[in-house]
Amino acid sequence: MVDTITEATVAAMRSIYYHNFATLALSFWDFLITFGDEVRYIWPMKKRHAFKWLYIFHRHFLLVVQITSQIAFPLLPAVSSPTSYNCRALLTVMTVLVECANFTLEFILAFRVFALLGRRPWVLRLLGCLILGEIICSMPTSFSGLKSYAGGILFQLSPKIKIQIAFTTVVHSTLISLTVARHIAIGRTRSNGSSIISQFTRDGTATFLMVMGLLGLGIATSAVKDLQPIILIFWALTCHSICGSRLILGTARMQDRVGALREDENVLLTTHIDVFLTEDLD
Repeated sequence: MVDTITEATVAAMRSIYYHNFATLALSFWDFLITFGDEVRYIWPMKKRHAFKWLYIFHRHFLLVVQITSQIAFPLLPAVSSPTSYNCRALLTVMTVLVECANFTLEFILAFRVFALLGRRPWVLRLLGCLILGEIICSMPTSFSGLKSYAGGILFQLSPKIKIQIAFTTVVHSTLISLTVARHIAIGRTRSNGSSIISQFTRDGTATFLMVMGLLGLGIATSAVKDLQPIILIFWALTCHSICGSRLILGTARMQDRVGALREDENVLLTTHIDVFLTEDLD
């Protein structure tokens, strides 16, 4: 019986290592292919530009966390042991970062939708309430997860995670629905303007599909015994890193077409989008 358990544990640890390496490789590959755009569009931004710091968080900070986890992984216990404290500390930090990355990603998407819909107050109130509700819902789920980390890397997901998955699905479904609705409203009669909306729609759809895939993985790990929940953290870091940084890069490319406005730190990103759409739609 001991041999069977040992073999199962080794197999689980090997699977986790493969997922950890795969997610790190994917993040690093995306970093390399977008580095040129980063130098062109992100580096010239003023230091007080909020989206520059959001980009640094999603692209660089999350990548550093993934590299750290790759280095620390062989040193962490699979099950409860005297060194479980270190494991619990690292998993706690990674969980907090995943939640932060999720909410900052939703903020970026919400900001884009808010600008696309003309900065209408009801859009701000609707999206603000949805994201706030998700934050409140995530707290008990996160606290329940932190308790299970004491058992080592092979911990179990809290059943409450399905509630958070439902809230996240509602938030992202609302964001993509509003974007698509705006796309349909403009129609295809104005080629230049519709191309801008089409880019926003493509970016939003790609993000929506990646997030839905991530949520599907969350449901699978809670239902399939052989899938270890920690791989959900690895893929969440990668998913949010790629989506968040690419959304900011996409918007920065549009800002660059506005010209000198990109250098003015007092001009809001919503104004960039407003001017850009107005120029194209006129």
